Amino acid sequence: MKKLRKLFFILIFVSGSNGFAAKASKVSPFELWKERFIEKSSKKGLSKSFLIKQLKNIRYQPSIIDKDRNQVTSSTKINYPTWIKKWIGHKPTRIQKGKIHLKKYESLLNDIEKRYGVDKEIIVSLWGVETLYGKIMGKYKILESLTTLAYDKRRRAFFEKELLSALIIIKEGHIKEKDFLGSWAGAMGQCQFMPSSFLKYAQDYDGDGKKDIWTNKKDIFASIANFLKKAHWKQDKSIGLLVNKKGVKQRFEIQERRSPANYNKLGVRLLNGQRLKGQWKRRAAIISHKNSPLILRGSNYETIMKWNKSSLFAALNIMLMEAFK
Repeated sequence: MKKLRKLFFILIFVSGSNGFAAKASKVSPFELWKERFIEKSSKKGLSKSFLIKQLKNIRYQPSIIDKDRNQVTSSTKINYPTWIKKWIGHKPTRIQKGKIHLKKYESLLNDIEKRYGVDKEIIVSLWGVETLYGKIMGKYKILESLTTLAYDKRRRAFFEKELLSALIIIKEGHIKEKDFLGSWAGAMGQCQFMPSSFLKYAQDYDGDGKKDIWTNKKDIFASIANFLKKAHWKQDKSIGLLVNKKGVKQRFEIQERRSPANYNKLGVRLLNGQRLKGQWKRRAAIISHKNSPLILRGSNYETIMKWNKSSLFAALNIMLMEAFK
């Protein structure tokens, strides 16, 4: 009889244990990951109560992962002339809008140029390339996007760092939670800083206690300038020169520095068809789009690569800067 009772209690215990296990299994891997992230982040200066409040209602967004997987970073199928015409836009074009803003904010831009040693034209150019002068900043919830991407294994370490930085931005009071919006990948504000870049480079130029890269032009322009200054921007120097490679009949090593005479012999010409002139030696950079120009790298090419490692991105800024000057 005692043996039967013992067996009965064992069966109840096992059954109960399975019930608890079933309940535990209902907690999603995403929620378990959030718990681990909160525990880890609470040791880096943020309280558990703050972290729980910010992340408890965050849901996993598969659409964000789809966008991450389907990025098109380069394509030889895209026709550069057609694409660039669309990018510049119709009247007022992106160039015309930039010139209007240069005039409108001339005094502020001159002050920032003098303080940081960064040309005002590149400040407005980057502003125009990134968000069409503040018009397109993204409408994704930053915390939701970054939490989803941090949970995903593809670049977990990178996005965990960005998520922690984003939480610090909220904690420091630079922006209200409801306004904390940006791109699906977590880039924010009119200059599209990632959260970690915000913590390194964002400026409170007007001294109001907030680094507002969403609405405050003083902070926006100063933050762009500060990034470039820290990346060793050389004032009055170019990012590069866009040239026509249609006349090139042979392959050549783009990493080799060449003079205008050497490039002329290869068949390289200016976009207007004229021969290259000057006393310099430059390396080349390829833009992967079909029928695209070639970039002959200038003194600030490597600096702009620290902002965005894309030769197309460099070309867009070369184009705007030349038009502005």
